[in-house]
Amino acid sequence: MASQRTTTAHPSAPHALSGSQRTIGRRQVLGASGAGAVALALAACTGGGQSAREASEAPVGDGTLQWWDQFRPLTGTFEDELFDPFMSENSEITIERQQLDAQDLGQALQIARRSSQLPDVHSLAGLDSSPAALLSNGWFQPIGEFADFESTEIADQLLDGIHRFDGELYSVPMFSGRWHENVPWYNTALMEAAGIDPAEEPATWDELRDITRRVMDGADTEGIFVPGQDPAYLNQLVTRLAQTAGAPGTIDWTSGEYIQDTQPFLDTFEFLKSLLDDGLLHSASPSMGPRDARARWAAGEAAIYPWGAWFIGGLMVDEPEAVERGISCWHLPGPENERNTIYSGPPGGVFWVSADAREPEAASQLLHRMSTREFQAALARAMDQPPAMLEVVEEADVHPAYAECISFFEDDVLIAPSPEAGQPGVWRVAAEMRDIRPHAGDLLQSMLAGEDVDVKGGLTHFRDAVSQERDRAIESVQKDAEIDLGAWVFENWDPTRDYEQSDYDAR
Repeated sequence: MASQRTTTAHPSAPHALSGSQRTIGRRQVLGASGAGAVALALAACTGGGQSAREASEAPVGDGTLQWWDQFRPLTGTFEDELFDPFMSENSEITIERQQLDAQDLGQALQIARRSSQLPDVHSLAGLDSSPAALLSNGWFQPIGEFADFESTEIADQLLDGIHRFDGELYSVPMFSGRWHENVPWYNTALMEAAGIDPAEEPATWDELRDITRRVMDGADTEGIFVPGQDPAYLNQLVTRLAQTAGAPGTIDWTSGEYIQDTQPFLDTFEFLKSLLDDGLLHSASPSMGPRDARARWAAGEAAIYPWGAWFIGGLMVDEPEAVERGISCWHLPGPENERNTIYSGPPGGVFWVSADAREPEAASQLLHRMSTREFQAALARAMDQPPAMLEVVEEADVHPAYAECISFFEDDVLIAPSPEAGQPGVWRVAAEMRDIRPHAGDLLQSMLAGEDVDVKGGLTHFRDAVSQERDRAIESVQKDAEIDLGAWVFENWDPTRDYEQSDYDAR
């Protein structure tokens, strides 16, 4: 994670909005799923059920700001710490929020895009596309002219190719880059019922297998959740476990080459296959998505679930009794006793102001408020993904298990280089590259479903295909940016420390 300075927002940053006074309406928060949720979200975007043509003829800037996201555990935080204070100070603005599951959100955004009904602000969950690709297709508009983001405490985390494109700022990091998605959360009550000391942390994959067997036998429960219905979850699970086996990630930063078929990835598949063959995974894993698995974990169906820091925040909202019963977490184990570093890239933008936004000034100023220490502290209290100002967790009232999870991130995670941040124009390559499938997550999904998978062959095929696709994309963007494979090579990368802004400058 880039270092965080203790400063305050620039006093000239705008707060009150221009425009005539309008009546404040009640904020609307929708938590639904499926086709009905998509229809409701689209109806809300136009303020009713009118057609896209009617919506396009409606007055621009009617004072209603539409906000769509997937962060159910952050509902109270958004309402109490962001929307209500903003509307109190800007009486001409009404914020209407739609909260959807990630898959439904992605579907709703795609439909809204085709009919020019995108909300003012939205996250990118469910879109399965990079911000650069969406930007190149005209999804967003810049935010820098409406608020002074450069004087916030997260200014040193704003990077070209990630938040800035062609000199314009489009988004800001809400969360820290020092994190990973696969913290092993466990049910302490089941551990104790099996006679296992919850403090008995498995340092290795073999020790994790042993503890899983013991808790299954001693507490008459199932073992580990690996939700098989989400290839994206499975893909990052493979990558994180491969990092514990010594991989720097999916790219070797010393050569710029993709490495998904190297030994750490093969070892990871062998480990996961052993869990499957030994019956240590929840028997319904192939049919579960991540949220379904969380609900089943909360019901006590299995003892262990590797997911992100937000796991406990979601439980506090939907299944608080599971937290009261007992929850804690471990470091992510690896094949050997000595843990290898987990590498994450610098934090990206979470919320973006759409090209269809009717209230871009208000939308931009809301994102500015998310960059303040006050909101970051509130974000920590919600116990979701760790906030961009990671140090505020120490000051916040959080569950001990969440605080321990964040301390594990500080122990285990370093910030890796980002080609997009290292050379202007690399984002154009990311935008040009087509999705290559099947990837590691698809292969693991097939394995969980009981299929006979040629792991080595599949990973090699993917590595070759994605390498060729990158070559094609580089060639395709040459008229706009002088990019070659050297953009993915970081000869000054030191795997024992964060890669910081000064390191980009020294390449």
